Amino acid sequence: MSTFNRHDLVWLKLDAVKHAEYVGPAPIEPVSALSLLHRWVLGDYPLIVARQADVPEGFLRLGLAEPASWGKRRLSFLVNVQGVEKHQQGPSLAAVLPLLPQHWQPGGGELQFFLAKHSIAAHVYGSSAVQVLTGLPCMTESSDLDVLFKPSSWADAEKLCLFLHALQNQYPEFKVDGEVLSPSGDAVQWRELLRSFSDPNSQLLVKTNHAVNLLGLSIYRSGFQCPVGSAA
Repeated sequence: MSTFNRHDLVWLKLDAVKHAEYVGPAPIEPVSALSLLHRWVLGDYPLIVARQADVPEGFLRLGLAEPASWGKRRLSFLVNVQGVEKHQQGPSLAAVLPLLPQHWQPGGGELQFFLAKHSIAAHVYGSSAVQVLTGLPCMTESSDLDVLFKPSSWADAEKLCLFLHALQNQYPEFKVDGEVLSPSGDAVQWRELLRSFSDPNSQLLVKTNHAVNLLGLSIYRSGFQCPVGSAA
């Protein structure tokens, strides 16, 4: 059975909309939300795998991130897994980079070179990924580039955070947000992880496929001893 991880992309069969349930968080009538979902699926646009806390067996919680021109609401639905037509990880940075704004290209090129040099997998999510995959205008002037970084070792995770900090100073217009995902499936926002380097007793806000918890730095670090691909 396929494993659905946070930030993965899912395309639904049109018939799945009839059995979907709107679960918030935007204040919108369920009928209107399902009508929007129908329009989205009809356009062959992807939904985003959300955290699967308290989700009944056989179902998935999926997010729909409206483009700014539609209202930029964040909607969430419960759907039957049988309604999934296609499932994949977010696009790679290499695939997305040529389609990003021109003033992001120098910083993006530096980031891509660093990731390739250290063999760090990276998948884009958020508005940039949705815009590239749908052609809809999802990004705004204030948008960041959301990236899920997947270093295979703790040493590479440290190098990555230090590099991203230097990159932001060198290219302030290229705003990189996102998470560092350990092989054990624990994800931490990269800036928070960077701050923890100066305090070995740091508590980190960690997100997994099913929960959000505070975790000590040493425990998070131990997750890099797990086999790559063992995400929870």
